[in-house]
Amino acid sequence: MKLRYRTLAAALLFCTVTLSGQDTWYGSVSGMQVMYNPAFAGVEGASSVKISAFTFLPGNGLGLKSVYASYDGYFSSLRGGAGAWVSDDILGEIMNDLRGGAYYSFHFRAGRRLFVTAGLTAAVITRGIRSGSVILPGDIDPFRGNTGGGTEYIPPAPLTRFDMGTGFSVSSGDWFAGASIIHLTRPSLSDDALEYNRVNRLITLTGGISLTPGGKDLSLLPSAALLIQGGEARIYLGSEASWKGLAGGLSLWHVTNGFTALGASAGWDAMTVKVNLSYSYIIAGGGTTLGGTAMIKAGAMFSFGKVEKSRAAHIIKLPLL
Repeated sequence: MKLRYRTLAAALLFCTVTLSGQDTWYGSVSGMQVMYNPAFAGVEGASSVKISAFTFLPGNGLGLKSVYASYDGYFSSLRGGAGAWVSDDILGEIMNDLRGGAYYSFHFRAGRRLFVTAGLTAAVITRGIRSGSVILPGDIDPFRGNTGGGTEYIPPAPLTRFDMGTGFSVSSGDWFAGASIIHLTRPSLSDDALEYNRVNRLITLTGGISLTPGGKDLSLLPSAALLIQGGEARIYLGSEASWKGLAGGLSLWHVTNGFTALGASAGWDAMTVKVNLSYSYIIAGGGTTLGGTAMIKAGAMFSFGKVEKSRAAHIIKLPLL
């Protein structure tokens, strides 16, 4: 059974390496806005650390996981926001993509109630492959079993590439919107630098509005996101609700030529500490081999200090669940 899964993981690996580079899809950008758009750095005012952990298609035993962490805040001396992020996408025992970067966003007032930020991020991507865990068809002898010898197809050392991204956001009152382009350098995640091994540019459009119907105890935060990369589009619609420290959310997300999933989230808000858990179930597409559970996510947010106030800054609330 172990041989079967290792062989399957190898097949998934080489499909990933051969096809045009695509980013991992986490279901939404909630809690990870600064990685997708550096212009969101510092828009929430107070400095904060956000941590997330993901498990993808857990019913299939493929070991597809991701972890993410970021720090950002608004600094009046910089007239904007700054911070750093890191993520690690793990493909079972075979491959992982370790990414990290720093970002800065300049905040300015464009009108009486209109605020704009412009951001830039610089990052590195390191792809590592455990060649000893890869079993290729040529490694298997019908009489002697796994003989190895196919590792010449695997890069001998991790590949590290430089990347850049830019974006902007606009906000006024309780609403916000943003747009960004990531992978401006289109880094190649193989040592041959062929065109089809380059990571496609990722265009992200996001927006949301904070509502407080019936007083301050209850708040709603509907949001939407559209991500376009290569020939694939990813669409997210969702809403969060919080009441006296308790939070919940519902979301629907769809990957073109993929599947559609419905997600539910629950969380707890203690002002300086927020924790959440999300579960997404495939409701259409994907084929029967994918199983029912699309993704499980656990996250936390830790806030530090007071909200920085400036005539050029506008504090907004971003989706977390």
